Amino acid sequence: MLLPFAILRIIIRIGPWFEEVREFAMSVPTTVFGDEIFTATDLNRRAGHVLDEATNRPVTITRNDEAFALLKRSDASRMIEAASNAKLMVDLVTAISTYSLAHARIPIGHTFEWLNAFDIDELRTLLAEVHVSFRRAADAEISWDSFEAVLHEWHESAIAIRSDALAAAFSAPSEEAPLTQPGSTASGCSIDA
Repeated sequence: MLLPFAILRIIIRIGPWFEEVREFAMSVPTTVFGDEIFTATDLNRRAGHVLDEATNRPVTITRNDEAFALLKRSDASRMIEAASNAKLMVDLVTAISTYSLAHARIPIGHTFEWLNAFDIDELRTLLAEVHVSFRRAADAEISWDSFEAVLHEWHESAIAIRSDALAAAFSAPSEEAPLTQPGSTASGCSIDA
């Protein structure tokens, strides 16, 4: 009997001579398509039945030597999002591991050049947060938008860290002014008088 889900594992070795190993795992269907196979003739003659089956799980429609998948649009959309974000995750981890192994900065023009704003401890925290978010999205606990938001927040933090204007604002002396009592003027006289 086939289980409905299997575990896809991605193992990334980090550090000199792979001293640290990170493993990413996510649940994925054991087969993309259901066991139901229909011919194109079945689809023409029993469209309602074929569509009913496709609402429960993807089905295969065959014609000559070709096979087509029929599945709900929402399922197809989620599969595309998952593939896109998996690529993003692998690219992120590859950028961090490749350049940190070489003790080099990520080159300007690289998609993840903004990671240079962080030290190694911050990069470990980033990886941990992004990994947890990725796993939760892959397991459909949260949306892929939530995963992308975590990555976006880290990117925005890198921009803030590098901002000369923000650094100047934080290092400038404060220009605090005392607050006055509502209903009074600066000289201390009441407006109501």
